[in-house]
Amino acid sequence: MAQGSIKKADLGKLIEAVRRDGRFFGPIDQGDGACLAEVTPDAVLKLDYANFTLPPKRMFFPRSEVIATHEASGMAAVPVQEGQVVLFGVRPCDALALTYLDKVFVDKQFTDPYYRSRRERTLVISLACREPAATCFCTSVHGAPDGRAGADILAVEVGEALVLESLTKAGEAFMTHHAKLFASPTPAQRTACDAQASEAAKKVSAVPIDGLKAKLSGCAENAGVWDDIAERCLACGVCTYLCPTCHCFGLYDEQVGQTMRRVRAQDACTFPTFTQEASGHNPRTRHGMRMRQRVMHKFCYATENFGDIFCVGCGRCVASCPAHLDIRETITEVSQ
Repeated sequence: MAQGSIKKADLGKLIEAVRRDGRFFGPIDQGDGACLAEVTPDAVLKLDYANFTLPPKRMFFPRSEVIATHEASGMAAVPVQEGQVVLFGVRPCDALALTYLDKVFVDKQFTDPYYRSRRERTLVISLACREPAATCFCTSVHGAPDGRAGADILAVEVGEALVLESLTKAGEAFMTHHAKLFASPTPAQRTACDAQASEAAKKVSAVPIDGLKAKLSGCAENAGVWDDIAERCLACGVCTYLCPTCHCFGLYDEQVGQTMRRVRAQDACTFPTFTQEASGHNPRTRHGMRMRQRVMHKFCYATENFGDIFCVGCGRCVASCPAHLDIRETITEVSQ
């Protein structure tokens, strides 16, 4: 695999080189935090951030998108935008989340062409965490501040430079193509990378995950603990929309002028109509039932269907819940 280092002050040269053939997205300061946005010539990268407010999954699985239109000539699929894309600064937890979404949308039997197309033309450069947020718990759910899963290249901040290591063939090809912009990492830089990862891991909070699946399976749908937790939930869906692994969606047909459009929109299991059938019957009428579904989906059903917990410990749902619900406390409460 290729390795290299580049001064932060020279990142503009790499961005300019990428922009000749494609689009470059990176962390841009928008006042209330860093946002993964397309980098323009006058944009300034922000590297001292905990994480993006919105997860990078929106680059592959938008909150809503038109997938087909129907006019007099018939129905036609909406083509996915082409061109190479580079995502820079994706935190390792969000890169790991992409591997879980891959299992859902790039299944051998059922493949989502929109997701697959975006995934194949996108290069992901993750940026290791130096200062995990107080709400992070990635090390409890198979992650790490310098995790490598899901990324094509891992970048680590070392002083005024970034040390990069390719993780996939696509990442190696990218670094080889732009080799003139990279210097060879020094032994001191490599040592600093390892030390930084070790120190960052010590700052991540721990969550009791061992045996959680069995404990959840034994907690019935009518158990009072679910209603107790749901009483504190506003069912606003913020946790779902900010979650990098939530992937439920609905298909809707709507008319705009003389054109019919088929829209795919993300859905949330906490919404009252999430499982409502066409007949009007809803098997999950109580909020507590839907709260159980959310927790069970991530920590129980996902392990049965895909072999992984669909939580990467990014802490977004903890930090942004208007009712101050904490998934870490929920897990502990249900386990007890």
